[in-house]
Amino acid sequence: MAKPEIIAGLDMGSGKVTCVLASHDPAAGKVRIISGASIPCKGLKGGVVVSIPETTKAVALAMEEAEEKGGEVIREVLMGVRGTHITTYNNRGAYNIARTDREITADDVASVIESAKAIPMSSDREILHVVPQGFSLDRQKGVPNPVGMEGSLLEVGVHIVTASSSHINNLHRAVSQAGFRVIDTVYSLLALGEVVVSPEEKDLGCLLVDIGDQSVSVGSYYEGSLRFSRELGIGGYHVTRDIAYALHTSMSAAQAIKEKHGAVLSSLVDDEGAISVVGLDGRNKREIKPRELLDYIQPRVEEIYGKVNSALQNCNYAFPGGAVLTGGGALLRGMPEAAEQMLELQ
Repeated sequence: MAKPEIIAGLDMGSGKVTCVLASHDPAAGKVRIISGASIPCKGLKGGVVVSIPETTKAVALAMEEAEEKGGEVIREVLMGVRGTHITTYNNRGAYNIARTDREITADDVASVIESAKAIPMSSDREILHVVPQGFSLDRQKGVPNPVGMEGSLLEVGVHIVTASSSHINNLHRAVSQAGFRVIDTVYSLLALGEVVVSPEEKDLGCLLVDIGDQSVSVGSYYEGSLRFSRELGIGGYHVTRDIAYALHTSMSAAQAIKEKHGAVLSSLVDDEGAISVVGLDGRNKREIKPRELLDYIQPRVEEIYGKVNSALQNCNYAFPGGAVLTGGGALLRGMPEAAEQMLELQ
């Protein structure tokens, strides 16, 4: 029996680097998580490298911690990326079957997908993924897998994910300088959807919203496939910054206040009690009411969900399967309830 391989996933997030080690058993088709580590990174903003040395340091620390916890030594990683430098398109491709037998082969499928990749794109961008959404054979739609069928015109709809080549290269450079080799680059939202969205939700129609520190990733599924995705330059960091500015305190203190006392909806706020706030100099301690904190949090959350709604104006699908909310920014008390009130899912 073949020994399970050890794989490493490295997520270059919007303010942190996360590494997960897993055991992959191809024969059983199973993946088992071994260990993980997450390190704050000043070298990343919104998934983009602003300092290679800082990013390299965070990658090295995350990998070292995950290796120590898992008792493994890793030199190759799968890298997940996100951020507003990622743009996506829907496109279609067509391929004529000229052979006399007209039986569709895997090569024909590869050819029609290749034809769908023909989109106008500047030289500083690259394609990360071409995700098939569904095939048509001789104008008959809804063909999940045409291989083995007979026809003369094969068509496909695809979702294309592109990224800035320079940003991707900077991420690769930081990982390389930490002593690791990137064997593949993956759009984090696409990978996340494989974990947190069920096949039933994807088939019925579902919205995926990943609220990161400095960016929000939005994905729409229908009939089993990703139909729309968008990266938004806003996230949990902006909520924390609003609190810090309003209360004249540090970002670390604002983050602690948000995590312990923060809420999104007035129905979740207790009017009793008080929240202790320390000034930037470590002095000037004072107290505020929980409802005052709500006044600093709620407008930014409304903006986040408003930007999601604006992005969805370009998505021609409803979401009877509801929405899946994930990411560190979604842990703020009341975020799911606020999503139910603020997101336009019909």
